[in-house]
Amino acid sequence: MIQLEPGPDQLQKYKPLLREQLKISTAIGDPNARGQQNESLAWFWSVEVDMEGPENLWNEEFYRVHWLRAKALWDRWMEEISLVQSEMDWTCNFFLWKATKWGARMQESLLKQLPGHACYAGRQSHMYSLLAQDAQAAFQDLQPLLIDGAHE
Repeated sequence: MIQLEPGPDQLQKYKPLLREQLKISTAIGDPNARGQQNESLAWFWSVEVDMEGPENLWNEEFYRVHWLRAKALWDRWMEEISLVQSEMDWTCNFFLWKATKWGARMQESLLKQLPGHACYAGRQSHMYSLLAQDAQAAFQDLQPLLIDGAHE
């Protein structure tokens, strides 16, 4: 194509073909085949094509299948973002719950005049409090990234 000396808009529209872009898509022939979940179409499938006429019905089916795959992939990532946010909350809540439990054990040990048990329980309570603080601080830095990802 370069020997034909195309204009700059044609060079922008038609990019070089890479070997990995020349593989055959089996999405229509075997839509449930393994390993197709994260595949994306090569650039030349997005070039405007006249899809009128009965001989081009397979094009419509091809684009429909790939659009549905892209939509499913998007939905999976949105679900993953939601799960990660929930897991971050669950982690912090778990650490706070453990800190509270060990704090109650410390108080119980003090009432029973068991200083060794109280000391151990106090140390465990403090450890879980620190874990909760560290987790909250780490997750605070990630929150904007997750929110931006969910709105794109």
